[in-house]
Amino acid sequence: MKNTPIYIISVTQDTTLTKLTVILQSLDFKASVVNLAEVNQLPDGIVLLDARNQEVDQHGIPLSSSDVGRKHQLALINVQKDSVNEYICVQMGIKAAFTTDIETDQLLKGLRCLVNGEWWFSRKVLSQTLETLFDSMADSRPKPTATPAMTEQLTKREKTIIKLVCQGAKNQEVADVLNISPHTVKTHLYSIFRKTNCRNRVELLNWAKEHTLAYQLMV
Repeated sequence: MKNTPIYIISVTQDTTLTKLTVILQSLDFKASVVNLAEVNQLPDGIVLLDARNQEVDQHGIPLSSSDVGRKHQLALINVQKDSVNEYICVQMGIKAAFTTDIETDQLLKGLRCLVNGEWWFSRKVLSQTLETLFDSMADSRPKPTATPAMTEQLTKREKTIIKLVCQGAKNQEVADVLNISPHTVKTHLYSIFRKTNCRNRVELLNWAKEHTLAYQLMV
């Protein structure tokens, strides 16, 4: 499996990635530093996208990650701790998010997992993402469609909560931002789900994205 190419992409010019490439090559990995513009022309492999000095979205994920073709396995490296929403990473198909403080032996262990087609996230992140996916698949109802009347029914507080949910915030995080209890957050979410005809957060996120409400509901 070490024959799987590993492509390293970075906008930062330093010796860190050169050293990483040398280490990988010394362990018989086919590693090389390439440009983002050329990576999709190369054979299927693992892409390590350096997160440093990258423009990111609201989840901390580099915008350039969307330019990496689906034929490759994508992982992030040099990620600042707690700066990336790992749940969203998994939903986007990103296989790992290696932080800047990771030890070399752990990084190599993670890369071996990727070479074997595995993910490098905690069991909690993977299991919760899987549960969310199952919840979404279990709902066979027609996809909810927003109408002006539905949007008008939402209170200002509910719109704020939708905005935070679209940014990946959990109940406790929403509670901390709004200075309310997690129980109150749940009550608001039940009301939001009822008004938008959504069953869970995934549907609510899709509902907001489809109708650009992630931006329209900014309050």
